[in-house]
Amino acid sequence: MDQRTRNNGRNPQNHRKTHTESNRRQLNKKRGERARLKKVHTKLGIAFGAFIVLFMFLLYRIGMINFKDGDRYSKEVLSHQTYSTHTIAYERGQIQDRNGTILAYSEKAYNIVLDPLVLNSESKYKTATLNALQKCFGIDINDTVAKLAQNPESRYLVLLKMKTMDEVKPLQDMITNADDNKEYENIRGIWLEDTYIRKYPFNTLACNVIGFANSQNGGELGLESYYDDELTGVNGVTYGYVGENLEVSETTKDAVDGNTLVTTLDYGVQSIIEKKIQEYNAQKPSQTTAVLVMDPNDGAILGMASTPVYNLNDPRDYNHQYIMENVPDAEKSELLSRMWSNYCISNTYEPGSTFKPFTVAAGLEEGVTHDGEVLYCNGYEEIGGYTIKCHVYHTLGKHGDITLEQALMQSCNPAMMQIAARLGGVKFAQYQALFGFGSKTGIDLPAEEAGITKPSTMSETDVATNSFGQNINVNMVQMAAAFSSLINGGNYYRPHVVKRIEKKSGEVVQTFDGSLVKQTVTPSTSQLLKKYLKSTVDTGLAVKAGVTGYSIGGKTGTAQKGKRDDLKWIISFIGFAPVDDPKFVIYVIIDEPDGTTGTSGSSGDVLTLTHDILEQLLPYMNVYKDAEDTPVDTSDAPSESTVDGIPLNNN
Repeated sequence: MDQRTRNNGRNPQNHRKTHTESNRRQLNKKRGERARLKKVHTKLGIAFGAFIVLFMFLLYRIGMINFKDGDRYSKEVLSHQTYSTHTIAYERGQIQDRNGTILAYSEKAYNIVLDPLVLNSESKYKTATLNALQKCFGIDINDTVAKLAQNPESRYLVLLKMKTMDEVKPLQDMITNADDNKEYENIRGIWLEDTYIRKYPFNTLACNVIGFANSQNGGELGLESYYDDELTGVNGVTYGYVGENLEVSETTKDAVDGNTLVTTLDYGVQSIIEKKIQEYNAQKPSQTTAVLVMDPNDGAILGMASTPVYNLNDPRDYNHQYIMENVPDAEKSELLSRMWSNYCISNTYEPGSTFKPFTVAAGLEEGVTHDGEVLYCNGYEEIGGYTIKCHVYHTLGKHGDITLEQALMQSCNPAMMQIAARLGGVKFAQYQALFGFGSKTGIDLPAEEAGITKPSTMSETDVATNSFGQNINVNMVQMAAAFSSLINGGNYYRPHVVKRIEKKSGEVVQTFDGSLVKQTVTPSTSQLLKKYLKSTVDTGLAVKAGVTGYSIGGKTGTAQKGKRDDLKWIISFIGFAPVDDPKFVIYVIIDEPDGTTGTSGSSGDVLTLTHDILEQLLPYMNVYKDAEDTPVDTSDAPSESTVDGIPLNNN
């Protein structure tokens, strides 16, 4: 076998050559890997070095910031924590009279709010802040420390409420100048929260109509309650954050203030009636004296007042109205409720003879009586087993023959009973409902009472007594609205106290014109009633209410309240002026005149009060004289009165 065969066909020289090339390739590969690793290490080293340099730079910057602005930075952070978000109080809307006189408004005030977490974090903060508060407001430091300890983690503690700008200015100056005055530099964890104090510039004026707002800015009673949604605005909010330059930046969503109520009330009218009520009660105290003045042509309330009154700026102070010594708390609460009550809408009573014009109107409308009819008054009527008397029974005995006009002028009970009997219970009940009795008027005030009427199935005795205003209960605004329809041509308007609603800018949101609800009587019936009622004031039982030179119409009323044996009285007058074109209706009530029972308090008292009001009200309302300017002698003028303690309308 040759050599090639012995080497299995392999050439040794070629084999060595192949092995050398393989080693070379592996060596080159390792060298390449080492080169790449070296580059990676170099880059990592550079990156790490850059990081170290940047980190050192940041440490340097932090050190410099801490050295130069550390205190300021700390204060900004704390300030940001305290003021990060806070509420901006809205301003409650104003209440104005019809001419723009402000009756209620909101005045800017401040609550002093503490941040217990901040104050408890450093004793120097607590000491500096409480010392400032003690200096400005005379607070008890120990008491305040105890409050802070009760809720140490709290961020909101109202320390003082409703402080005026003048009161908080010293503290505000301290906080503002904290950076420049070392004495104040540690004042922290305190701020002034905006709020408002409700103000009533005329104190007691129209208190029973306006009502008041509570400390939470919500309405209580009167217009403040009824229109609370309109008067209430929407709180705003401020968001705070710390910017790049360590300055607190704020984003504010402004508050939306409440709307303004422009009422139908007239400051002059309200002032006149309240002044005259006060003068009368100073001489003859009553359980309640109330006066309502209404525009009969649209139902607008021009004036509404009743006693007792209260100060709207301090509505829970009843000591000036009542003697509170030894009065149990439960009774005090009742007295407070009575003081807040609006008698003109929330109290019901028997109207007495002021109801008689409605009986006459129903009779005329149904044709069961007519102008000029002569009726007969025997001094009483026998109905349903009862003897129901006329008010002259114990003096004149009877009226005898009496015309329809005279029956109203002289307030004849039997004449009214005869007309009502002709109508019957069904028709009589229908007219009571038509005039709005037994139902709420819908006046824009809270707590109106509906009153009480008899059903159409009422007995003949009920028909008789209802005809002259007994056994029926009404409220004052019901009577005024219904009476207005009698003398304005028959139009019944819904009574209202708000004329329009405006935004704070003056933009009108909503207007409330006269809302005509229904027709109660025809114009011809209205004309006759105006004539009859004018005669009642000119020469009838209401002559003492007249004012020389003015044409005035009206009707008196005297009714018992409570049980017949109690001998408690309500005396009243409802009237209007001028007769041809009525500009206002006036309704005056004295509930329990002289605060006594028995024979005291004839209708003469209410007529005198009415006369005194009209003397000032007529010229103020620009009503011109349109009657004979000859004084009328009223010294012997008759009036409805009690006689020997016997009820006028005894049944």
